[in-house]
Amino acid sequence: MEVISLKCPNCGASVTTKTKECEFCFQEILVRSFKSLMSMPTPQINKYRTTYQSAASEHPENPQLNTSIGLCFLKLSKYDQALEYFEKAQPESFDDATPYFYAAVAQLKGRKPFLLNRTEIDKILENLNAAMEIAPSPEQMYFISYIKRDYFKRKFLKTSPTWEECMQEAVDNGLSPADVEEFHAMVGTPVDIEL
Repeated sequence: MEVISLKCPNCGASVTTKTKECEFCFQEILVRSFKSLMSMPTPQINKYRTTYQSAASEHPENPQLNTSIGLCFLKLSKYDQALEYFEKAQPESFDDATPYFYAAVAQLKGRKPFLLNRTEIDKILENLNAAMEIAPSPEQMYFISYIKRDYFKRKFLKTSPTWEECMQEAVDNGLSPADVEEFHAMVGTPVDIEL
């Protein structure tokens, strides 16, 4: 993995992508999840995005930088830009499910699955299946269950496994109510099911 020198997106100290946390301000150097950005105000997210884009101008193929930029755009609800960066990260991320999972989130564009067309649903499922092949998680399985419940069930389309089976698998693998709330906060839709 390529080590890149950059400024800490929070305090401006000199750091590298190898460093997980800044030794001066104790903030995460490269954001790796939407949860890391949930409580950040918009100006700070833009500061992080600008820092990452500056480093990416010299290292345009770096999957870590592209994923972090995509997460910033996702938090800002700029779904097309987020998707662009997640897709840039994918060819270099053979062992990282993150850009595939978040690409699927960006493809929703803050809409309920029922409002998408079948081509859009198929692309989302393609990214989710790729993420599941790399590193399956309960959140990914919940996302698949959500798609099957809100799209396939509501449109009376058969699918296998069913949304209930996918939901049960997610719960059996540790999905919590907090995970469900975080997921819906990320995709911008209300929680419409109880575990």
